Amino acid sequence: MNGSESPRKAIKSITLSRVNEYVTVSDLMDIYKRLLAYVKPHRWRLCVAILAMFAYSVANSLVSATLYIIVNGLHNKNEVRLDNLPHIPFLSSVAFPVFWIPFIMVGVFFLRGFFDYLSNYQMSNIGIRAIRKVRDDLYRHLVYLSHDFYSRGRTGDFLSRILNDVGQIQGAITDVIVDLVKQPLVILFNIPWVFIWGGKYALFAIVIFPLVAIPITILGKRLRRLTKSMQERTGDITSFIGETLSGFHIVKAFCREEKEIGRFEEINKSVFEYFRKTIKVTIIQRPLIEIMGAVGAAVAVGFGIKYLPPDRFVAFVGSLFIFYEPLKKISKVNSTIQQSIASGQRIFEVLDAKPSIQDKPDAVVFGESVREVVYENISFEYEKGTPVLDGIDIKAKHNEVIAIVGASGSGKTTLVSLLLRFYDPVRGAIKINGRDIRDLTLHSLRNMIGIVSQETVLFNCSIRENIAYGRPDAKLEDIEKAAAIAYADHFIKALPDGYNTQLGERGLKLSGGERQRLAIARALLKDPPILILDEATSHLDTQSEQEVQGALENLMKARTVFVIAHRLSTVQKANRILVMEKGKIVQQGTNEFLLRLGGVYKKLYDLQFNL
Repeated sequence: MNGSESPRKAIKSITLSRVNEYVTVSDLMDIYKRLLAYVKPHRWRLCVAILAMFAYSVANSLVSATLYIIVNGLHNKNEVRLDNLPHIPFLSSVAFPVFWIPFIMVGVFFLRGFFDYLSNYQMSNIGIRAIRKVRDDLYRHLVYLSHDFYSRGRTGDFLSRILNDVGQIQGAITDVIVDLVKQPLVILFNIPWVFIWGGKYALFAIVIFPLVAIPITILGKRLRRLTKSMQERTGDITSFIGETLSGFHIVKAFCREEKEIGRFEEINKSVFEYFRKTIKVTIIQRPLIEIMGAVGAAVAVGFGIKYLPPDRFVAFVGSLFIFYEPLKKISKVNSTIQQSIASGQRIFEVLDAKPSIQDKPDAVVFGESVREVVYENISFEYEKGTPVLDGIDIKAKHNEVIAIVGASGSGKTTLVSLLLRFYDPVRGAIKINGRDIRDLTLHSLRNMIGIVSQETVLFNCSIRENIAYGRPDAKLEDIEKAAAIAYADHFIKALPDGYNTQLGERGLKLSGGERQRLAIARALLKDPPILILDEATSHLDTQSEQEVQGALENLMKARTVFVIAHRLSTVQKANRILVMEKGKIVQQGTNEFLLRLGGVYKKLYDLQFNL
């Protein structure tokens, strides 16, 4: 878009809202529940995983019993006798040869390892499937959002949300569920063993458990704020890199490499600082819990050394280690949740955005032949109170070429953008065959409009796929015919793979003129009843422009055509020329009439031809 036609003021004044630091606990839980909703389609995998976690917890609780059996057998030499467990008197008569100890050890750890693998495998499957769905939903929603949404944000920030933020929530979907299910089960099944081995001395270790929540709660809030800030700055990095690499030729031409490197290092340093603080808060939770657990365990062990037999003492110490390991993992749950909530807020901020341009519930599919296109008293503004178009009235009939000229910023591109319903006018209506385009489905409206814009957009696929972008099912002979009319066939066939040549990112393997001719071929193949040419020959040299101009004249036949041009030589044969200034049509007529009339058009003409 040119000058004031682009929503540059809107970009400055409106940005995607930053994640609110003052959300309520209820809001945070709502975000987390929405993330967990992506697990629902995988219920059977979740059930298998939970059953495996249950079995793992049972097997894991038997580790301390294995230690008891080993030490008991070591003490008794020939057999294991369970005769010193006053809390389970019915086992006092149980005895078996030490021969079984190795088999018991292997059996316990085999079951523990197998069920741990099964639960982790199923949960990892759930996680990657959920992440794929989140990323699919986010990209789909971004594609369907309206132009005004993109004017409020940066491409790099959107990329960061799709890649970084979505990746960040995987832990919330998998690790959190695993730790919230598995670790409590491990604790639950291990508590009886702690009391079996330690008796009343186990109370000294167990009483510390509620105090663990204190550092988890305090540090969790700080972690969420730090994670949010870090993710926002990561979005700044992505945006900055994209901006610099897309304009690398300007950076080099103006010798600004060191300046851009300095700017990048400054942004990257701020991300590093947030990341360092995040790591600090995350890592400190584990030693805090270990210290708190060690206090309780130390007291219990102190009494246990004096009063417990060796086999029970070793089993008691082992059960304490088993008991506190899940506590340390549960402490990470809050960190993971806080980080995922910060990411989830940024993701759902996009998913909750509503397209400002969308079909009405009763929108109809347009299937008629286009007889006329009418602009009725159209006014438009990107920013309230700053009109870009004011009182525009145009009537374009079938088989008529309407040229739109004017200085940069006069509103030319905005005018045709309204026809495509990239935006809706503030006042007035655009009608096709007397029907307001807002009453038509967007697909049927845009399907009958072809466009060749001043910014040639080609995709990283083959030349054939680029030309057939508007008609994916087109036959090769039709593609070649369109390319020939656009004077592109000869240079395409000269390429090593012809129409199957991969263009690379943005088609940079081709010259500007070649890219423009492919865009013209794409519009030719679509064969639309309404055609928009927005500086369609702006990147062509004089000879190529003359060749393509002839092809465009053939293309314009039997269509309603809107031509935007700075070069007045390209619009002199138009049926009518509209001269725009400051968002208004100030003159209109044929080239000869406007030259005789004088005024704005005559000044533009003289600037180009009579210097």
